[in-house]
Amino acid sequence: GSYLQRFTVEEGEDGQPHRVHNVIGYLPGTNPAYADQAALITAHYDHLGHGWPDVRQSDTGQIYAGADDNASGVAILIELARNFAAGAPPERNLVFVAFSAEEAGLRGSRDYVEHPRSAPVEGIVGVINLDTVGRLENQPVSVLATGSAIECPFVFRGVTAVTGIPSENIAGASASSDQQSFIDRGVPGVQIFTGANADYHRASDTPDKINGAGMVKVATFVKEATGYLIQREEPMVLTGSTAAGGSGDRSLNTEGQRRVSFGTVPDFAHNADGVRVDSVVPGSPAELAGIQAGDVLLEMNGETVTGLGAFSDFLKTLAPGDTVTATVLRDAQTISVAVTVVPR
Repeated sequence: GSYLQRFTVEEGEDGQPHRVHNVIGYLPGTNPAYADQAALITAHYDHLGHGWPDVRQSDTGQIYAGADDNASGVAILIELARNFAAGAPPERNLVFVAFSAEEAGLRGSRDYVEHPRSAPVEGIVGVINLDTVGRLENQPVSVLATGSAIECPFVFRGVTAVTGIPSENIAGASASSDQQSFIDRGVPGVQIFTGANADYHRASDTPDKINGAGMVKVATFVKEATGYLIQREEPMVLTGSTAAGGSGDRSLNTEGQRRVSFGTVPDFAHNADGVRVDSVVPGSPAELAGIQAGDVLLEMNGETVTGLGAFSDFLKTLAPGDTVTATVLRDAQTISVAVTVVPR
């Protein structure tokens, strides 16, 4: 009787509980053998408003537009829903879910897996989650958490072969978005991603920076992958492993407050220990300390940086003005630099 799935976020920016909702639509499957099964396309439609829960001091009072994160994902979700609805009915139930409260700790997707619509959790054959997909230029489409099922890397290599759209399988980073809620319940899930950038969780994430032609490629890529999921005969085999990043990595979300800025943009394709620096924010503490793109952060104040989650957790312990010793790997050499963090 409704597209809305309501749930409560216990504490919002004002410290009070709030009733919010996921938005769900689905196309019924035609194959009776798959009656209790579904493939999901998802995206989160919430962002940060005026910054909560990840406000940056430099952006205080401004509106965080969230064009890339994640209006881009919602736009592609809507376009795919329209496209599939105009075609032949799917063999399996095809469910489209726009989640709320992702930025507050994956709350919407966690509620959905507790109260799934159109198919039980054990009947979900796979989830393709669109999050931060608006800036595809010449780089391949990143598919995060392909370590969640044995078949995932082969599926997306096949999608590239059919569409001609380059892609990169990244086994880890499962907790970067709502796919983690499904993986935790034994459902294979991946995130489609077009890369980190310096506007992440800033008021500067605006529509003028979105690449529409790149979004068309992402939509084409996801449509082909979805077509495979809705007709695959056997469920994919969950591996229980998402390699680098792990299930505790909350690098793209903000459960807990961070008060400082370091100034590096991570490389999410890095599948080894440490955090590889994809780029450095101009004028940031990292740039002033001499950290360069391509460096791998190995230690902070002598503590091993196992991945993005550990790096983010360490930064949450710092206050503006603190100086830390960062040990980095550069061109096969290990060097140490002093970084003085500033208010976020």
